[in-house]
Amino acid sequence: MSPEPHMKPLPEAAPAISDVREHYDRWNAACRSADFDDIEPEIRERADLILAALDAAELGRPQILEVGCGTGWLSGRLNERGSVTGIDLSPRAIEIAQQRGVPAKFMAADFLEADFAGQSYDAVICMETLFYVSEQEKCVERMAGLLRPGGWFGISCINKYVYERSSDIGPPQAGQLRHWLSIADTRKLISPWFDILSVQTVAPRGDQGLLRLVNSHKLNTLADRALTSARVRRLKERAGLGGGVVMIARRRDT
Repeated sequence: MSPEPHMKPLPEAAPAISDVREHYDRWNAACRSADFDDIEPEIRERADLILAALDAAELGRPQILEVGCGTGWLSGRLNERGSVTGIDLSPRAIEIAQQRGVPAKFMAADFLEADFAGQSYDAVICMETLFYVSEQEKCVERMAGLLRPGGWFGISCINKYVYERSSDIGPPQAGQLRHWLSIADTRKLISPWFDILSVQTVAPRGDQGLLRLVNSHKLNTLADRALTSARVRRLKERAGLGGGVVMIARRRDT
């Protein structure tokens, strides 16, 4: 059997940071200017997992840093749990967050260049952001450096294996950096600074290669006769076939 092709090859050269900023200014103005009901259900589901894990950590009222906060849709929920600082590359996203009155401190800046004035945090959350960053190792290292020893870390990413086998995902837009990560890639990126506590995949999808069979209507109809659809979904997620990956970790003390 021949190997499955990579359905969505990455561009050879990363766009300039100014082009990335302009792309996300346009995207946020077009796609995130309405109420918070414009957030996709699968992204909300990943957020719910991160919030549940944060609650279970019992950090009291932590100082929370949200990296890639966008228009603040998650920041408001985080504010119910602690004091929140949100940072995003897109000035337009931050403007929308402030117009919405989201109760958080916001920064429009390149995370790798931003001045946090010696501040450190009890928790750092990075949702749907790391796979849009060119210098991923530096980004993770900086997040770890802003965490206090033993600090809590929650991250969600696209599952590269699944998204490369999803025909409904179009090519990158002008100015969009796309560097999807496998589960192993994400583990490798964060393990130098963090002890990984849990890994979950969420929301099965995909219709190419093996996933064409796994997610076929016929196969799932047969599976539902023996198991509930919820049980079938959980089995796929445990097998690593969810479209999103959520990892929870703690910064090492040393």
